[in-house]
Amino acid sequence: MSSLQIKEEKVKPETNGIVKTSPTAEKTDEEEKEDRAAQSLLNKLIRSNLVDNTNQVEVLQRDPSSPLYSVKSFEELRLKPQLLQGVYAMGFNRPSKIQENALPMMLAEPPQNLIAQSQSGTGKTAAFVLAMLSRVEPADRHPQCLCLSPTYELALQTGKVIEQMGKFYPELKLAYAVRGNKLERGQKISEQIVIGTPGTVLDWCSKLKFIDPKKIKVFVLDEADVMIATQGHQDQSIRIQRMLPKNCQMLLFSATFEDSVWKFAQKVVPDPNIIKLKREEETLDTIKQYYVLCSNRDEKFQALCNLYGAITIAQAMIFCHTRKTASWLAAELSKEGHQVALLSGEMMVEQRAAVIERFREGKEKQARPCLSLLPDKKIERLDTDDLDEIEKIAN
Repeated sequence: MSSLQIKEEKVKPETNGIVKTSPTAEKTDEEEKEDRAAQSLLNKLIRSNLVDNTNQVEVLQRDPSSPLYSVKSFEELRLKPQLLQGVYAMGFNRPSKIQENALPMMLAEPPQNLIAQSQSGTGKTAAFVLAMLSRVEPADRHPQCLCLSPTYELALQTGKVIEQMGKFYPELKLAYAVRGNKLERGQKISEQIVIGTPGTVLDWCSKLKFIDPKKIKVFVLDEADVMIATQGHQDQSIRIQRMLPKNCQMLLFSATFEDSVWKFAQKVVPDPNIIKLKREEETLDTIKQYYVLCSNRDEKFQALCNLYGAITIAQAMIFCHTRKTASWLAAELSKEGHQVALLSGEMMVEQRAAVIERFREGKEKQARPCLSLLPDKKIERLDTDDLDEIEKIAN
């Protein structure tokens, strides 16, 4: 897997179109936000299976005097038989590095809060899903576990993990609190687990009263670094957390632990245990990154054509800064005979889902998500196998 950035320079480079290893560059705050969302998307895109890595983690316990436990097998966790069967059916033979340390904390009695740093592909979604499923009482027909995701697509992906892991627990039900899922006012939800985006979940808890937040046992906030980069999500998440009972278990996950993420985490997760990657291991080294210097849009397009003509790429994804650029590029690549799909934030949920499914099935070899400059149009996350190349058309 490799990643390629095609950058437009105000001054024409001496050697145009030469691929160079990417240096660290100065970025504006807006670019940092866009890059964070894009990188989070890329990580999820290329890592639908567990990454076999030797990352070492640092564990900071809420109570330093208590013994520190880790596990090397799922049997050590004394899971319900239905859950253990679901774990093995998903292909998990042994806990990943993050699971070894996080699961004993998340499954402890009484429940403990956790802030954890973990990249996509390290098993963190399966870990918090296992924690939620372990806390649920199937006989109680009301929401007991609440998971916030930054985007509709990520909520669906988390839901798929719940369905797979809970397949031998048929009495467990799942609801999606996402835009487009309309319920009648005053209707009560009987599903035990709710996954959704912050704005819709907040409406369901407060305005529409679909969920009684005082009955929530486990609150999960996934991809916190992406969440706080999206306008409104941080405040909405905090408002939801304040509605929950004091004994609710709080679990927060983030790929990075910048100051802004720490401040946010401290507001929503009281008295936490903390799991961090050691600093030198915060970046996965299985992706090679390059960039091409170009003078204008036409040269960037030609660089793409040269790339596709020189190497075999089964599937690829290209990021653009604006919908206008994405639409132009999709049209130009189609003229060159490429199968292209356009994906952008203004599309209806059903349209985006259809594009993603076609891309997964190989009906389009290049998907063109649009990274909009508008603050209310953020790029959505996907999860697609067999991706060979990532390109970003930078300004």
